[in-house]
Amino acid sequence: MKTLPQKVQQVKKVYARLDAHIESLQEDSGLRCVSGCGQCCKKPDIEASPVEFLPLALDWFDQDVHWDKYEELKNSQDSTCFVFRPHVTSFGGLCNAYPNRGLICRLFGYSARLNKEGKKELVTCKILKDEMPTEIARASSAKKKLPVMVHYHTRMAAIDIQLNDRMPINQAMQKAIETVAAYYAYRKRKKTKKI
Repeated sequence: MKTLPQKVQQVKKVYARLDAHIESLQEDSGLRCVSGCGQCCKKPDIEASPVEFLPLALDWFDQDVHWDKYEELKNSQDSTCFVFRPHVTSFGGLCNAYPNRGLICRLFGYSARLNKEGKKELVTCKILKDEMPTEIARASSAKKKLPVMVHYHTRMAAIDIQLNDRMPINQAMQKAIETVAAYYAYRKRKKTKKI
């Protein structure tokens, strides 16, 4: 059975692999999000799984703000992503937890779904389609470079199947906080050195 720190490290490993995969796609295609956009983060129905937010919840635990964040999440009437800060830029917003953002936050715009024939189809936003049609075409034709959503969701499920249920993103963060707090209720957390 994996410990919580092991699960967090495995999630981070999946993210590092995905980030490298996306970086390679970006280098080859030139496809990039518009700086400070955040339009995809404004959707009120984004779903995620708690396992995706274990690194964020552990980070909040280490900062001793996890229960404050939990209460804010619990009492919030807003269904948009809790860590998204709208209007930080002139037209969009920014993620307040970018290094620990979820899987969907990393995948959207730079990944593919598999169609009925099992072929990759780029999943991206209207803004990129309108602003970067040449780059979209290059990314779409780079079939080998396109990360496949279902492959990364499967990797997350392998880390902890019980924390892999999809739910509204803020509920996923709450469940991740509950998981971390329960794990350390009777264990001492060894602080890791930040480099």
